[in-house]
Amino acid sequence: MAIADATADTFTLSINDQPVKTLPVSMGDKRFPSAKGYAVLMEKNRFDHFRAASIGLKPGDPAYYGEADVEYTIRLTLSGAYIHQALESAYPYIGNTNVSHGCIGFLPDGAAWVFEHMGTGDVVQIINTEGDYAAHTDGYGDWNIPWSEYGN
Repeated sequence: MAIADATADTFTLSINDQPVKTLPVSMGDKRFPSAKGYAVLMEKNRFDHFRAASIGLKPGDPAYYGEADVEYTIRLTLSGAYIHQALESAYPYIGNTNVSHGCIGFLPDGAAWVFEHMGTGDVVQIINTEGDYAAHTDGYGDWNIPWSEYGN
């Protein structure tokens, strides 16, 4: 399991509750905070193509980025939250400022390490973010349903 901390700007992977690696990250900014709670890794792609329009951004919006080729992508939600190598323009912010559109962005070496050491079905707990929980139907959201409500 891993913990992504939006306040500390870190991503810590643990095996059997023992931390094995902590990496600097940048997560969702004030406008697009990362969803809190648990996310289950859904799919991995060494290379992917992101489109700002897929998250509702249009030209003229200050957050619009057009289209971007992205490396080491691991899907967290169906709506477009990922773990991935950050775009080069975000490198100066990794480890100190949250500037993403809700994703967890890494420097190239960190993204490659996570891609190599985590797989589909692994869990990331996202903490210290102003975002709400992702919808239960937006990926594998069962982890965020309190046991007392599960199955009702």
